[in-house]
Amino acid sequence: MAVLGKQMGKLVICLMVFVIIMTLSVDVQAMLSSPLHIIINIPSCTLELYQNDTLLKEYPVAIGKPANPTPIGEFTIVDKEIDPAWYPPGKDVVVPSGSDNPLGYRWLGVGGLYGIHGTNTPRSIGLPVSNGCIRMQEEDVEELFELVDYGTVVKIEYQRVKVRVSDSGQASLGIYPDIYERQKVTLATVKQTLDKAGLGSLADGVFLKNLIAAVSDRRAMLSQLDNLKINGTLRTECTVSWQGNKQIPATALEDNLQIAAKWNKKQQTLKHQNIVPGDLDDNRANIHDKYLAFLVGRQEIWNDSKNYLELLLPVAKFEGNILSGNIQCINNTYAIPALTVAEALGERVIWRPANAELIVHGKTAPIKLIDGMPFITIDNLGKVYNLAAEWDEKTQVISLTYPLHPVDYSMWLDPSAEYL
Repeated sequence: MAVLGKQMGKLVICLMVFVIIMTLSVDVQAMLSSPLHIIINIPSCTLELYQNDTLLKEYPVAIGKPANPTPIGEFTIVDKEIDPAWYPPGKDVVVPSGSDNPLGYRWLGVGGLYGIHGTNTPRSIGLPVSNGCIRMQEEDVEELFELVDYGTVVKIEYQRVKVRVSDSGQASLGIYPDIYERQKVTLATVKQTLDKAGLGSLADGVFLKNLIAAVSDRRAMLSQLDNLKINGTLRTECTVSWQGNKQIPATALEDNLQIAAKWNKKQQTLKHQNIVPGDLDDNRANIHDKYLAFLVGRQEIWNDSKNYLELLLPVAKFEGNILSGNIQCINNTYAIPALTVAEALGERVIWRPANAELIVHGKTAPIKLIDGMPFITIDNLGKVYNLAAEWDEKTQVISLTYPLHPVDYSMWLDPSAEYL
C-alpha cells in the first residue's frame, strides 16, 4: 500500500507538471501568434516594430531622397529573400550578393519595387539618400527578417510631431525636419498632438516654441506617467508629472469618492470643499497634487516595484461599503453628508433648506452647512443618529457602526403577547 501510495503521488505530480507546461505553452503560443506590424516614419527616419499596441523595438533607417521619395501608405510584406541580387535601374547587369551589393544580405519586399533591406554603406542610415527603399543596418534587418512574415502590415507615414510613452511611463515629444516639405509644424499642431495623447497641459508655449525652432531629430522629455490607485482601486487614468508638478485626473476622484468637483473654465479652478487651481487637458480637468490635500485631503504612497502612485483619500464606510467620499474637514474634525447617512439608516428626517434646519426624531440636529447642504461631524453622529464612528488614520477610513447604544424596546411590549 505504501508503494502504491508513492506511485500515485508521483502520478499526481507528473499530471500537475504536464498541466503547467501545457498552460505555459498555450500562453507562449498566444503571445507569438499576436500580430506584428511595422510603422516607418519618414521625418524621424525610424522603423518601429509593434506587437498589437506595444512597441517592441525602434530601428534607425535611411529613407528616399526628395527626388525619389519613399511612398506613403499602408503595404504588406510580399517577399522575403536572403542574399538578394541587385538589378541596377536602367542597366542590363546583375550585382550578386556580397560587399558590392547595396541591398545588403536581406530583402523584405513591400510591394512594387520598394523594400526594406540592408546596406553596404552604414553611414547612410538616418539620411534621405535612397531611391525610395528603406535601408537598415545589416544586423538590424537580419533581426527584423526573422521576426516578421509574409502579410505583415507596413505603414509608412509622414509625421513631423510624435509623442511616445515608454514602458516606464516617460513621455517624450519629437519634432522632426520637413524632409519632403510636406508638413508645416505650428504651435497649434504640436498642442493638438499633445492633446490627443492626453498630455496637453504639460508643456508651456515658450518650451514648445523653442522646441519647434530647434527642429532637431532628438526627443525632448516631457513628463512621467504613473499608474494611479485610489483607495485600493487601480484606475485606467494616469498621474502626469512635469517639472516637479504631479497632476491627478478629477474624474478618478469623482468616481472613487462619489463626489463632483466643479470646474470653472473661465477661472481655471476646481471646487469641492475648497477652490483650487486646475488644468484642462483635452476637456479633462486635472488637479495639481500639491492642492489635493486642500481639496479633499489625502495620504500618498509610492510603489516603486509596480510603478504606481496610491492615494488614500478620506471616505466613510457603512457595513463595509463606501457610504460617501464627500468628507469635509471642519475645525480639525471630519464631517459627512447628513442626508446620506439618514438614507443609509432608513431614518425619516425633515430638511428645510430655506431655514438650514435638519429635524431628526423631532429635534433640530447640529449641522454644518456646506454648499447649501447639511453636514454632521463624526462627534455628533452618536447624538443624532445613534451611530458610532471610528477614524483610522492609516487607511483614511471613517467606519460607521449602528447602533452606538442598543435600544431596549421591552418596556413598550405586552408581556402576554407573542412576537415573531
